[in-house]
Amino acid sequence: MPDDEARAHDLERDRGILTIEDRRFLVGEMDYENQQSARRTRARIRQRVTNALLDFELLRYLEDRDRNQIFEDQDLGGAFASSYSFLYDGLLRYWEDYEHVDMNLRLYLEQAIQNGDFARGYRTEFNMETYREELDEPKEIFQRAKEQGFDSLTWAELKYIWESSEVNADEFAEYLSQILGEEIPSGDIRYERRKIKQWQNEED
Repeated sequence: MPDDEARAHDLERDRGILTIEDRRFLVGEMDYENQQSARRTRARIRQRVTNALLDFELLRYLEDRDRNQIFEDQDLGGAFASSYSFLYDGLLRYWEDYEHVDMNLRLYLEQAIQNGDFARGYRTEFNMETYREELDEPKEIFQRAKEQGFDSLTWAELKYIWESSEVNADEFAEYLSQILGEEIPSGDIRYERRKIKQWQNEED
């Protein structure tokens, strides 16, 4: 596990947006017997995230010396990727079609890049092109992997069949174990699938 990911999964670190209890709840290390308590925790997390997003408007007033201490000599690559993924997911949930998603994504990225570069004495032209391809059904992807080899899968396809309950967890774990030369417990796959299903049901 990369250092920045390990730091993120140190649930006892100082509070950020999430409290220690929030983190334990989200990763499944703590369950509430009372569903009302779980709903209250989710509501608090939603409110904190909303307020954190609004706080970014104020963080532009943070002094350079403080910004430098945050970003210098720290491996935050995984945190950058996770934050961008979260915000992009937000765009997908807000807009109902990819035309508006791409239009707003282009606008926000262009504004951010141009503002950052302008502050450093540069004029920037920004271009963005997005290509999307709908994935095959999970069972079809898994069958292709068995027939054509593991290398025939893209990362997106591997993630898709890992998370999909349409592919038998025992069979998939056995296949991965043979390919990778190390045991992949099917229980790990089932656990992640249960958590994903739980989150989806809670959103509904």
